[in-house]
Amino acid sequence: MKKILIVLACAAALGACASSGAGINATPAKLTKAVAAADRTCQTDADCVAVQKGCCPCAGFEAVNKTAAAKVQNVLEKACANAGCTREACYTRITTACVNNVCTGKLIAPKAVAF
Repeated sequence: MKKILIVLACAAALGACASSGAGINATPAKLTKAVAAADRTCQTDADCVAVQKGCCPCAGFEAVNKTAAAKVQNVLEKACANAGCTREACYTRITTACVNNVCTGKLIAPKAVAF
């Protein structure tokens, strides 16, 4: 009887984990839409920031207006609740800049590691 209860408890826990939040390395449609719709207008480089395009940093980043970033971050937090990431060794960081009044991002080259 004790083994059955343990199995049932584990199954319930696994079911709860599977049904809540996004999956592993997810890029939820709501987040994709929020990033695509985000304002990218700017006057100076300080108007631009980077936001994640997926639940995990390996999905990459997009340059958006810093005011719009708060909305994207809110969507990310809700859409990516309990999401898991497996590919954390990737390199996707960007620098942001205002070019012709549009926030743009440029991939930062990783530094060489001496062995």
